[in-house]
Amino acid sequence: MRSEERLTAASLRAVAGEPKAEIRGHRLEVDYRPVGIVVPYLSLEFDDHDERRRGVADALGLRLRHSDRNLHLELSPTVPVERIIFDICEQFRCEARADPSLIGLRGNIKIAFDRWSDHALGNGIGETGTGLLVFTVTHMLRARLLRQFAKENVDDLIEGTRANLGKLVGHAFREMPLHVHDQRAFAVPALEMARLIGEMLDDATLGGKQVEAAIKRNRMLIPIGWETLEEEIEFVASPAHLVEPVSDYRVYTRANDVQVSGDELYREFALRGLRNDLDAAISQQAVSISRLAQRLGPLFHQPVDGGLIGGQDHGRIDRSRLAQIVADPLNPYVHALPVQRPATNAAVTFVVDTTGSMKVQHYEAVAVLCDSYVRALEALDVQTEVLGFSTNSWAGGASLRQWEEAGSPVDPGRVADTLHIVYKSFGRTWRQSRKSLAAMMRVDHYREGVDGEAVRWAAERLLSSGAERKYLVLISDGQPMEAATATHNRSLYLVDHLRFVVDRIQRTTDIRLGAVSVDHTLDEFITNSTVADLAGTLTLSSYGVLARLFGQSTV
Repeated sequence: MRSEERLTAASLRAVAGEPKAEIRGHRLEVDYRPVGIVVPYLSLEFDDHDERRRGVADALGLRLRHSDRNLHLELSPTVPVERIIFDICEQFRCEARADPSLIGLRGNIKIAFDRWSDHALGNGIGETGTGLLVFTVTHMLRARLLRQFAKENVDDLIEGTRANLGKLVGHAFREMPLHVHDQRAFAVPALEMARLIGEMLDDATLGGKQVEAAIKRNRMLIPIGWETLEEEIEFVASPAHLVEPVSDYRVYTRANDVQVSGDELYREFALRGLRNDLDAAISQQAVSISRLAQRLGPLFHQPVDGGLIGGQDHGRIDRSRLAQIVADPLNPYVHALPVQRPATNAAVTFVVDTTGSMKVQHYEAVAVLCDSYVRALEALDVQTEVLGFSTNSWAGGASLRQWEEAGSPVDPGRVADTLHIVYKSFGRTWRQSRKSLAAMMRVDHYREGVDGEAVRWAAERLLSSGAERKYLVLISDGQPMEAATATHNRSLYLVDHLRFVVDRIQRTTDIRLGAVSVDHTLDEFITNSTVADLAGTLTLSSYGVLARLFGQSTV
């Protein structure tokens, strides 16, 4: 999580009185679940100004404090523009309930709103009918419920639209201030107003889909959590398992995607040579596998009942030694004590960034690290899997050509051929996977990366392992990059999808997720991350990354 999001979340929690509230990827969450507040002026994406962030945090805090989220979700319309209007009404209802003595809070919220309003005007929000209508309704609601009026330049812009809307929804506007302290009663005029405006837009266009498209085209109408209503419903329905992400991420075609084992990447004789190279590299490291296993034991072992051990001079009477008690009443060694034995029911998946940028990093050291971890964890009866991800071609490949042949439709989504590699699966031992693991030592298949899909794939495989405790470790050198997809979609398309997948895993599964960086820090995507020093000879301290991620101070 970035530092500004931490500060925003801290301020929000103070106002809301909600200790589990967070801001992740510009979206509001409570207890790792998304909260769909689709109020345009609460977007955190377009303006990083400190005063505006404080105002947004205060406004969101009031929303969490004064609004019943379950009731709001139950009442919310599903038509996009109606959903936005209804949400704006509820937001201003909550702000109207703010303590009048909190002058600083009110001032922060006013700054946040004014900066959004100015920015929206500068970005042409009044140039479309839908944009102007939502902009006008927002200012009308603010004036009615908060008694805060529009600036002169805004007033001139919205005057005509406001007059027309007054005739249509004036009765609903008059009722709202009477029910500010009753959310359900307030929702009646709010829903009526949202419905009437939605019908007006449908009458003025060719239908609801055009209205929805107009909203999505206008970035100033896309608020924090625009796509979160479906997620909230989804979490109510199935909160305990990984489900398909709801976001703007899509795949143009999966027809050219490839999944292979490591020993399918290269010929047998090449793999033998690579294995020799890997064994030589391991022998040069100052690491004993048995010593590593010993150090990792406390991290993965859990004590279980091991029965009783007899012949003790204290404890409970051992019934099997009753004859000894009769024969020699002074014999103290007739007691038994309960003992515990270490047991393991854990699985660890290493998902390794095998992309072009890793060629200039310490990819050989990563191969040594993974191979050694597999052997040590296997000695502890921990299930292990080592996966890799790349693309099957440079610059898109067959998927991009198919998209171009189809006329290059806009916003195609991922237009690359992905390559997912199973270097070692849960069902195979280290010995059975020796040659497959050695394929990490050759970089011919290191191309580009679609990290979000790879992490999701790894998580789904880990969930099927049957282990009680599940650990997923991403080893990478930075953010995702695949040229074709990045060129033909919006900015940060792959980065946002990785954030989304990580958040989904953390919210909906019991997987413990961590990241190991071999270059740039990864805490922007995975809060639980650490940096591995893989330069020079690896020592036991180099293998401390699992302990740092999952609970021990040292390996």
